[in-house]
Amino acid sequence: MAIRVKIPIKWFLVKKKPSPGRKVAPKKRGIQPLDLSAFPPESIVQSEKWICLACILDVFTRHMGLALKTAHLEIGRYTPSLAELYAPTPTRPFFEASASDPCPYCGSPAKWHARFRVYRIESGKSTDALRRGLVKSLPKSGSQFVMLEQKATGQHAFFEWIDKTSAAINFDDPGWLMEVSRHYLSRKEPKVDWQAHFTATHSIRRSRRIDTGFEVDQGRLFLAPTLFDELLLVQYLASRSQKAGGLTLEGRYTLPELFSRLRNAGYLRAAEIHASNPSDALEQLLDHLSGGETALKFYHLVDRRELLEKAKAVRLVKPPKPKTKP
Repeated sequence: MAIRVKIPIKWFLVKKKPSPGRKVAPKKRGIQPLDLSAFPPESIVQSEKWICLACILDVFTRHMGLALKTAHLEIGRYTPSLAELYAPTPTRPFFEASASDPCPYCGSPAKWHARFRVYRIESGKSTDALRRGLVKSLPKSGSQFVMLEQKATGQHAFFEWIDKTSAAINFDDPGWLMEVSRHYLSRKEPKVDWQAHFTATHSIRRSRRIDTGFEVDQGRLFLAPTLFDELLLVQYLASRSQKAGGLTLEGRYTLPELFSRLRNAGYLRAAEIHASNPSDALEQLLDHLSGGETALKFYHLVDRRELLEKAKAVRLVKPPKPKTKP
């Protein structure tokens, strides 16, 4: 008598094994920000701006009388102005919130919100070639990236830099003097890896054996006398609005005390400052540090990729009715 045994068919299926050594790279989600790590960190300012596409369509169609198709075409061509990008208080259709929050003006959900990433690059010898190379490498189709130029001066750039640096520092932290020092030295000598030097040092000293530059010895960063005195001035400028007088590596100075200190050390003479009173000397020192009225430019690289992607995604979707009055 024959015995029939039912063998599951899955026993005969051969599973394909992945090839050894072959790895599948994970897919990146969303639009990735640009990698600007090659640029000197003190020359770059990154920011974001959120905009509501539903609000734009409402303005174009209801207030300006454009056809819906024409309004969508205009959104795809839109690049914000510098005034819109850097307005201290955003106005419709711009808003301050994450993409997951409803629009504060019309209540539209996240799919109607787009983000502009903006990269501001300060012109200079250390950035011009890098900036041209970056622009050359970016895709040209559809105006995904737009460059806006802004004329400025060395003094304007320096004041903006010191305001930005001061605003980001916790002056109650004992290490803030080292942080300000690293930021300024990175701005002054952008080709030096100051982050590595500051990681390996615990103090900054005035050197008695070098006339220019710096050296690191046994965990101490020694600066040439002129560079050290200049750093004291920057520390004073960064902290004088936060503390009584200005705090430096040598202690707290009032302006007359700092003027006397820099004059006796020979820094005023080295910087060709001939003023006889502290206020006039400070004004001349600021011109010396910043470059004064020397012309330069800010290049604002606007990333429009998310705007184009979101505009395409909602082209066939009926715009939501505003839930609040604009």
